[in-house]
Amino acid sequence: MGRKTFKKIITDEELSKQFNPDNVKMVNRFIKDKNMKCSDGTIRGYVSDLNIFFTWNLLHNDNKFFVDIRKIEFSDFFSYGIEELQWSPKRFGRMKSCLSSFSNFIENYFDDVYPNFRNVILKSIENLKNNPVREKTVLLEEQVDGLLNHLANELNKPQEACLLALAANSGARVSELLRFTTKLIDENNLAFEGMFLETTKEIKTKGFGKQGKLLYKYILKDKFLPYYRAWLIEREKIMQKTGKTHDFIFIKSNGEPAQVSTVRSWSEKWEEYLGVPFYFHSLRHYLVTNLTRIGMESDFIIDLVGWSSTDMFRIYNDLTAKDRKWKGLDKLKQHVTKTDEKESPNES
Repeated sequence: MGRKTFKKIITDEELSKQFNPDNVKMVNRFIKDKNMKCSDGTIRGYVSDLNIFFTWNLLHNDNKFFVDIRKIEFSDFFSYGIEELQWSPKRFGRMKSCLSSFSNFIENYFDDVYPNFRNVILKSIENLKNNPVREKTVLLEEQVDGLLNHLANELNKPQEACLLALAANSGARVSELLRFTTKLIDENNLAFEGMFLETTKEIKTKGFGKQGKLLYKYILKDKFLPYYRAWLIEREKIMQKTGKTHDFIFIKSNGEPAQVSTVRSWSEKWEEYLGVPFYFHSLRHYLVTNLTRIGMESDFIIDLVGWSSTDMFRIYNDLTAKDRKWKGLDKLKQHVTKTDEKESPNES
């Protein structure tokens, strides 16, 4: 029951062989330049997006050299993305950013060869309004606790329960979860009045550059440790049986470190149990929303997750205004009570 997302693939290895050789050469130079500055994931994104663009350019735009493409033709491409590929505003924006970055590269490095070339993407292509196209799942505490109990006690799957507990109580992305090692978890390394575990070292998170953004991760201790301790016992048995010696917490049945595909297969079964679309990022929303619901300050949550601004808090907090606890309401209640006492008529 995955989130409903339209996907149409237009790229093909045989088609890519027909790309204008000048475009292929320019793309290779662009990727080589970006490879010194960007993460591997970002590079893969650039390659994928440019492959899509130049496939369209081959099929619908006479395989033109990028430098010669006109504004209206870029507009045609983005219209194609909306109408035929059904891009979301976010997907639209990613492609726009990619082509703009590619244009800047040509303008900056090849101004002597193409003196009249300018980056026209930012000015000529307007952004789409950011209306969500996927069904959002807002998990409640009883749903997460119920799934944890189902995994740990009914199915006897301590590793899956440990992964779920870590994700739900740290807000870590799925790629970050797989980077956790036993050396990062020290039960005595506490933070925030002993309520949270702090990783012993910074961990690579999503961010610019090859190294990403290095952050200490914080885990709600009492919600996580029981599942972690239970899994460590079983993990040690598997590691001894398979002869593996690494420190990654999450593993395959053969003792090798778990991959994204491994945990995705687990989450598909979690989704069946929950009866709603499940994706790991929903647990990031869950943590922020749950902490907000019980009254934690937004500044605390922002520092806990490692954001640099309040914008991300607004995105991940799924509570409506009427669902939140507002400290000022107590003052309002006191004010209304005093006013009623003054204005109530005397009984005869």
